Amino acid sequence: MNLLVDQKKYKEAVQLQGNHPEVVESMISKKGDVNTLKEFQQAFPSPNGAFDLAYHEQHWKDMMNQLGVEMTDKRYEMKAYGYLKLDKVKEAKEEAAHIQNQELNQKIKAYEKAKKEVEETEKQVEEEKKKDKKDENKIKSLTDQQKKQEEALKNL
Repeated sequence: MNLLVDQKKYKEAVQLQGNHPEVVESMISKKGDVNTLKEFQQAFPSPNGAFDLAYHEQHWKDMMNQLGVEMTDKRYEMKAYGYLKLDKVKEAKEEAAHIQNQELNQKIKAYEKAKKEVEETEKQVEEEKKKDKKDENKIKSLTDQQKKQEEALKNL
């Protein structure tokens, strides 16, 4: 089947799997080959393929709007990650609750902590700006710190 997929003989690969394109799509998705996944999705469109493709292309909203997806542990993990990217921690936790994945739970906690740090720094900047005697160096320092925190949050 791998050879058929590598040769872009998707129809034959699907036939080899007893006409179950979802098996072939799942294999391609696991490899993370976005171009092959795109081609396969065009030949054999499915909600699973659309979901996986949206994940790999980082189209988080498209991924969340996909209906009829067969949820696996990996897809729950992908969806939780997508929710974090959309800054929806509550929803990420709900998806993570479907599976036992310590690494994912730690990532969610790290995200929450980083988000809280950004908010605290933001408050400090606002408070400093309200003062009669503004300390411009402190404001610049806090603003720089906030940018670094936001970048770290984005890279989680």
